[in-house]
Amino acid sequence: MRLGRRVIVYTGALLLAAWTLIPLVWLAITSVTPGNEFARQPLPFWPSNLDLTNYPRLLGQEATTSSGEVLAASGHSELIVEGLINSAVVALAVTVISLAVSIPAAYALARLEVRWRQTGLLTILATRAIPPIATTIPFYALFSQLGLSGTRTGLVIAHLTIVVPLLVWIGTSFFASLPVGLERMARVDGCSRFQAVSKVVVPASLPSITAMAVIAFLTSWNEFTFALIFNTGSAAQTFPPALASMFFQVSVPTEVAAATCLGLLPPLVLAAVFQRYIRKVNFVGIQ
Repeated sequence: MRLGRRVIVYTGALLLAAWTLIPLVWLAITSVTPGNEFARQPLPFWPSNLDLTNYPRLLGQEATTSSGEVLAASGHSELIVEGLINSAVVALAVTVISLAVSIPAAYALARLEVRWRQTGLLTILATRAIPPIATTIPFYALFSQLGLSGTRTGLVIAHLTIVVPLLVWIGTSFFASLPVGLERMARVDGCSRFQAVSKVVVPASLPSITAMAVIAFLTSWNEFTFALIFNTGSAAQTFPPALASMFFQVSVPTEVAAATCLGLLPPLVLAAVFQRYIRKVNFVGIQ
């Protein structure tokens, strides 16, 4: 009975892994397939010659093919490089600001005896349930009046409305799961509440806070709706709309595949490095 259950579990896990990884593997293979081979029918699963020139060309560098031909930088290199830089700047800013706001708010909701705590927490979570497209018109009107349209600052503000409610909800469950005795012992030793939080609670929650930071970064990095509407065509355009614009301008799918792989690299590295913290995310009931 146990053996049969294990077989079912492992088979399901393998199927899920295949479902997740096969598109990524195919994307990576496509990015290194020569253009002339990509046009062949049937399409070969593995190219006869790996063509790595798309990557340096998309980053604004010349590249030499296996036959010795020197290729100039891609005409979309500026678009992609600026998109990657803008996405990184916006995502880092959103991560830092959202943590600075969410950690105190989550601690207060988890530890302090305040009226309507549960209602407040559910209200914060309800704001996360609003689809971003529903708030684009108010944001667009506001940003136009304040001169924030097409700027990184405006996009950071828009992303915070998505990230902060999520982090507050996750952080509240983290802090609620910590033993209250940790703070009490710190208070007995003469620490103020602020000192108890900064010297005891935050260090004890560091793995959870790391997971929150990764989630904030990935959420901002992958956000498309606000970035498309507010920053498309501006100097502050992030990577998702920059990549989307390539679909209508590039006739070589291998170049689009390489650009997609470049955009996937930072999230994959973060997920690989901090995956043990992300797995610890849980939603403990708040009493």
